[in-house]
Amino acid sequence: MEASRFGFDPSLPPACKFDPTDADIVAYYLLPRAIGHPNPHAHAVIDADPCSCPPWELMRCHGHAGSDHAFFFGPTTKREGQRGNRTVPAGEGGGGTWHGQTSVETGLVLFRRGGDGREISLKHKKCQFSYLDSEKKTTGWVMHEYMITDPLLPVPGAVISRIRMDPKAKKKHHQQPAPAADSNGGFMGEAAD
Repeated sequence: MEASRFGFDPSLPPACKFDPTDADIVAYYLLPRAIGHPNPHAHAVIDADPCSCPPWELMRCHGHAGSDHAFFFGPTTKREGQRGNRTVPAGEGGGGTWHGQTSVETGLVLFRRGGDGREISLKHKKCQFSYLDSEKKTTGWVMHEYMITDPLLPVPGAVISRIRMDPKAKKKHHQQPAPAADSNGGFMGEAAD
């Protein structure tokens, strides 16, 4: 998506995209935010709970309805000693749940000036959104959740999420035929004004 949608200089050419790697998300956005360091590019990540409403509403409310993805700082869904709660209240089009698909614990080595490095522990989860009444039938929405789990850092539970529509689902959604107009100028089943 154009970098300007994420708050970067609007004079950048439309081909400039904001699509950081997993390591960049953690090193340049999550970690500085979690430890309270100023970040000149913090505007690229939205302060909003990804479980506050369905993903299409979340994207639309924050100006990313046409974006390929968006990033959110939100509270951790995990409670001490329990599984995370990723239930989303019903909104426009219904509520649902983010179901975990994969979870990987890994380390990321961060280097400081002078060359010395430190490895931090983190968890990367991939979740898919499904409607509450659909027996886990996915909607095509995907959330990648990055959480710092390093016990030596004073930031347990710091989370950043990337939400996007799966490319296959997006393509399928765009191939669906548009609703037909009836003889009154409205769509089938709608009352004309």
